[in-house]
Amino acid sequence: MKGMVDRRRRASRAEKARERQARSRAGRPVLEALSLPEDASGRAVRLTAIGSSRLLVENHLGLAELTESRVRLATPEGMLAVSGEGLRLTDVRPGALCVSGGIRLIELPAGREADHD
Repeated sequence: MKGMVDRRRRASRAEKARERQARSRAGRPVLEALSLPEDASGRAVRLTAIGSSRLLVENHLGLAELTESRVRLATPEGMLAVSGEGLRLTDVRPGALCVSGGIRLIELPAGREADHD
């Protein structure tokens, strides 16, 4: 019985993530027509680095992995990974969080990387 409930919850979460992705795609033609940046929709993932010790991530879809050396977040574009030392989450809000610690590498979705050395 418990296994069925867990499967339903996972299916429901996956369904909600697909719906969010579809909504984020729906507004893109309007942004392009108005020559506005993609983050003007409020749906694109926004990263704000504060030195090499804090990273604010806004508009993510959820936490996939959390260890002292790696944090992975689901985004509409794919998985975002932050690697470093002594990583922890601070200032956690719905759709936004701050990763603090010794940040060394930020792996962006679609194979793009930002190195902080």
